[in-house]
Amino acid sequence: MTRVRIASALLLTCVALAWPSVSLLAQAPNAPAPQAPQDPSAPSPGADQSPLKPGAVRVTTRAPEPEKWLAQNDLKNKRRIFTCKPLACADKVAVAIVVAPSPTRHPNPQALEKFAKVDLPKSIRAGNAAREIMTDGTDKVETLLSETANLKGYPAVSNETKYIRGSTAVYAITAIIFAGPVMVNLRATSPDLAVAQQYLKAFLDATDIKEGPPGAPAPAPAGPAGKSQNI
Repeated sequence: MTRVRIASALLLTCVALAWPSVSLLAQAPNAPAPQAPQDPSAPSPGADQSPLKPGAVRVTTRAPEPEKWLAQNDLKNKRRIFTCKPLACADKVAVAIVVAPSPTRHPNPQALEKFAKVDLPKSIRAGNAAREIMTDGTDKVETLLSETANLKGYPAVSNETKYIRGSTAVYAITAIIFAGPVMVNLRATSPDLAVAQQYLKAFLDATDIKEGPPGAPAPAPAGPAGKSQNI
């Protein structure tokens, strides 16, 4: 039953790992305009600094080296997006962060292993199958790495995928962290694999996950993903 819940709840994650949007490939000029200028060094908009309730978790996201980044909220897709300013990074790179309720507080290790090594890569390929057919095979997807991990002290999945469009390639490096009631999805996208890996790690290091005191978790509705929230 646990395996079924994890697979079902992560379908949205698989869809999010389809071919990177044009805005992420093309850098800031094609990205949707933020509703208001944001300070990349600031915590997520609407950050709640009240004491945490028993069993709750607070996730705060911010940009490392904030002077390098343009920050915005993608309200339609419930993401917080950071795009490196021109010439500020070794290559184009964008980092998208989604915070959402987790399908389970304690993922079954076997189910998580299967999701990482089988289900997630399969779903990514399936999500791009139509594009491959429409482009007569010039658009392709290649899984470079997909495995379980321990990130920020929590069970997690790490995935590295290469998207090929004709003579152009882009790399998406993803970390999915199961922090109790919260699932944190960070994804760095860049034409340079090393750059994507570098900034995924940097944003992981800058992400703060705090737990409330031990106790029975109180059920709470999902807050707006991509913002600092308590669940």
